[in-house]
Amino acid sequence: MARRRRHRHTAVCVRDLLRQHGLPPCPQRTGLSWKQFIQAHLDVTWATDFFTEEVWTCSGLVTYFTLFFIHLRTRRVHLAGATAHPDARWMQQQARNFAVLMAESGNNPVYLIHDRDGAFLPLDAVLQSAGVKIVKTPPQAPMCNAYAERFVRECRETLDQMILLGGHHLQHVLKRMEQHHNQQRPHQGLENVVPIGFAYPTKPANEDEVCCKSSLGGLLNHYYAEQKAA
Repeated sequence: MARRRRHRHTAVCVRDLLRQHGLPPCPQRTGLSWKQFIQAHLDVTWATDFFTEEVWTCSGLVTYFTLFFIHLRTRRVHLAGATAHPDARWMQQQARNFAVLMAESGNNPVYLIHDRDGAFLPLDAVLQSAGVKIVKTPPQAPMCNAYAERFVRECRETLDQMILLGGHHLQHVLKRMEQHHNQQRPHQGLENVVPIGFAYPTKPANEDEVCCKSSLGGLLNHYYAEQKAA
């Protein structure tokens, strides 16, 4: 059995190593913390990540990978696509599509946050050529990409209740989830504001009644005020 080697370093050795790499003692180090960096660049920062879903096909159970982007300030989500084979060519195409979409909307990102998964390398190459700075989260630190993780949990709450039959079924569900998230779901972290300009009423007037619009068999519900007929 291999033995673990323990190395003990004196204070002088640690001091010399810090000086060698140009690092001051910890209390004297300057720079933004991760939380301060996020808060300072919310308007120009997007995050990206994958989530997986098992889909029944003619060939049996297949794992689909869904790539998405989320804007940190508004929580707006762009579901790039889902595929069973997220190879380099597919990732590059999704990156180009995202860059075009952002250019058309005038909301060009300055920073893009994601983890250290090697699958993002082709995407990074395309977006860096468009002027986007890639910020990778520390290893095994999912909470550094908390906005994306929260959206994945939201998706799981819906997808875990469904049996998906084929890729087209998955695409339909993802489209409805994206529409609900961006145009109908109020976000508590944004004081119950909907990401894409829906005038969500705080309180219905006396002559209004609250209506419910359901989709995906009642898994997604949107409540709104409608004026009563005379």
